[in-house]
Amino acid sequence: MPNLEEFCTIEANLTMSVIGNTPAGMRIDFPFEGIATSAHWEGERPVKGVDYATVRGDGTMDLDIHGVIGSGREKVSYSASGVSLAGEEQGVAYPRELLTFATADKAMSFLNDSIGVALGKGGDGKLSLTVYLVSD
Repeated sequence: MPNLEEFCTIEANLTMSVIGNTPAGMRIDFPFEGIATSAHWEGERPVKGVDYATVRGDGTMDLDIHGVIGSGREKVSYSASGVSLAGEEQGVAYPRELLTFATADKAMSFLNDSIGVALGKGGDGKLSLTVYLVSD
């Protein structure tokens, strides 16, 4: 049975850039920037990226996310895909993501062979996520 270990939390500010109606649905890009905290490092690390979202006909958003945690030699790049479920409150969503990582940082190199799961909440220009690593 797989186990989930908390890896980090992300608190970020979101902006919205509406691309418009596409054949797949309404495309909206959500650039984000904030901080990540973790027991794997001291203090806070910057996080930034873009969430490319497509709103489907049922209101659920398909997510394609590219981000970076850290700076300099301590950077961890990640890619994620998933869905974001609309909340009962107007403008609130609940992202569910599957992540893969890439880094040259020796202390974080274990991430190169890891997958993560992120769960969170977004709304009012704010994003809050908890990222878990999956192990067996």
